[in-house]
Amino acid sequence: MAANLVATLVVFPLLHGVATGLRITEVEVPRYLVVGQKATLRCHLALEGEVLYSLKWWKDGKQFYQYIPQNKPPAVVFTVPGITINPARSGLNEVELLDVQSSSTGTYRCEVVAEAPTFNTHVMSANMTIVDTPDTKPRVSGLEAAYRDGEKISLNCTSLRSRPPAQLTWSINGQEIAQEHLVRYSAASEGDPALHTTTLGLSLTARTSLFTDGALELRCSATVHVYEWSTDVTLHLDNVTYSQPHHLPTLQQTDAASSILSSCILVLCSLLTLCLCRRT
Repeated sequence: MAANLVATLVVFPLLHGVATGLRITEVEVPRYLVVGQKATLRCHLALEGEVLYSLKWWKDGKQFYQYIPQNKPPAVVFTVPGITINPARSGLNEVELLDVQSSSTGTYRCEVVAEAPTFNTHVMSANMTIVDTPDTKPRVSGLEAAYRDGEKISLNCTSLRSRPPAQLTWSINGQEIAQEHLVRYSAASEGDPALHTTTLGLSLTARTSLFTDGALELRCSATVHVYEWSTDVTLHLDNVTYSQPHHLPTLQQTDAASSILSSCILVLCSLLTLCLCRRT
């Protein structure tokens, strides 16, 4: 997944020889880049009355670029793993690297040397880290259609194939979830150089107080250095209501009382008829 955020690191120089005369005022090196992007390295100079003899770039102690103004051509490129230079965009003040890879990660040093008789030397360096970002946004698994009050919520959030491993977090309404509700798993690695898949579990008990209008909003975020991706999921509360059972014994008692009353009326009617018949 591509990302556009680039941080530039500017560091203080390491001095060789005297501090006056030719010097580097600033080095610009992208602090973080994503695999496949371009990197522009800049080395800003102050001549201070001297003449530049050479400018060189090194990565982890290996020289990959040299610029000597009086030479024809002035620029020379050296083979170093992880370094692919674009000659059309490289010169005295900047060098462009194409298609950076994990092997492009390292310490980059600019070195300048003055002409005779001083041969003053000044060096400044900075670090660059190349990030291999996850294949997709984090994936959430284990989601149920609805939860009842008191039921267990068990979810997993997985970030696929990144270098370095992604750091995962769970949050509710922007608030990070407490550690006791998290389930941690070991990262899985594959390939060379290795890409890492990380998973972070979530274990909660569904409570009505957690849900707003029957819904609970959760977010899983994956962070790799300055880059971040997130996935939102919504949990729903089961709002099924149950009717009270009928009390059949009570109904049976009512029916029995009605039957006894009818029998009594029938007996009274029979006695009354018998009395009338005797009088006649």
